[in-house]
Amino acid sequence: MPDVESTLIILIDADDVKFAFSGWPDHICLAACLSSDGTCSMIVFRRDERDEIPARLLKVLRLKPSQVCFVPQISGYRTKQFLYSDERRLMALVASDPVILEEATDYAVNYNYALEEGLDPAVLLGLQPASDVAPAPMPQYDPATRSTEADVNPLLPDFLRRSVERSRRPMFSSRRRTSHSVLAQA
Repeated sequence: MPDVESTLIILIDADDVKFAFSGWPDHICLAACLSSDGTCSMIVFRRDERDEIPARLLKVLRLKPSQVCFVPQISGYRTKQFLYSDERRLMALVASDPVILEEATDYAVNYNYALEEGLDPAVLLGLQPASDVAPAPMPQYDPATRSTEADVNPLLPDFLRRSVERSRRPMFSSRRRTSHSVLAQA
């Protein structure tokens, strides 16, 4: 059997997708994966992930490098001519599915959240297994490092501040009660 591509993958830049969706997030690109059986998969990715996207797409689509070709040309893969009229039809197909915009927005929000929190976006988004990442150590409780009253946020209302201060005082389960007669004799 000859080695024939079964899937054409067109990588569409974020600026081009904005023509189809006015609210398209910045730096989010789209991979349109058109297979020979007539199916079309749309996968979003960030512009800075462009070098990793061919391997990721092959993994997601469960394809071998010999079964795909990319537009535009990517080193190490085949390519095909993609006419302007084909590009316009593809963009009409993209614009007809509003779910793609939701996916792109979610991807952008989650990716930015991971970056802001110092997390690995690939792990957070499920693109890389978490087993490759060492777990964070659990904080240990040390009673010697208890908070002091100075640590209470001054913006807290008085009733909450008093509640925090009371919770820091040691509470004993048994208390001695002095009898009034002992105090009167002294």
